[in-house]
Amino acid sequence: MQPIAVAKRYARALADSAGGNDPGRLDAVASELSLAAKVLGADAKFAHFFADPSIAQEDKRVAIEALARRAKLSEVVRSFLLVLVANRRLGALAAIRDCLEAITDERLGIVKAEMTTAVPLSAAELKRLRESLEKMTGRTVRITHRVDPAVLGGARTRIGSRVYDGTLKHQLVALRDRLVGTR
Repeated sequence: MQPIAVAKRYARALADSAGGNDPGRLDAVASELSLAAKVLGADAKFAHFFADPSIAQEDKRVAIEALARRAKLSEVVRSFLLVLVANRRLGALAAIRDCLEAITDERLGIVKAEMTTAVPLSAAELKRLRESLEKMTGRTVRITHRVDPAVLGGARTRIGSRVYDGTLKHQLVALRDRLVGTR
């Protein structure tokens, strides 16, 4: 089975066991799993420890229990991490976290928008843009903003596979194409 298929399967199972469509519970579990993935991915020694087949499963289980206690992880996330250790799938934790985030967003009606502008936007500008996108899509929008001086001006927004390109660079290219096409 492909690694992404494994990650999706585990993420779906965690989402279902976390309360299905309960927004608060699902979001909390996703946050906890993200925290665990961040802690476990922060140090190469952790990755080596959990990937090393010569280290006893019991030692790995004890390490996960200690992490769960220190991070005050819920029983659902603690049990899930133990299942990953038992099935030797902890190496897929980052991919599982990403899949769970996508599942959570889908179930909660959240869409991601990637916005690129030539200059940084203020919080108020981002809020106005988010509200406009929410009105346009009818869903809650989570914006990831990136600055790229190459766009020259305006903004390019990607929501899923749809791109709204209002950049000056795009307009100049379109104008050039029209002028070249008329000769």
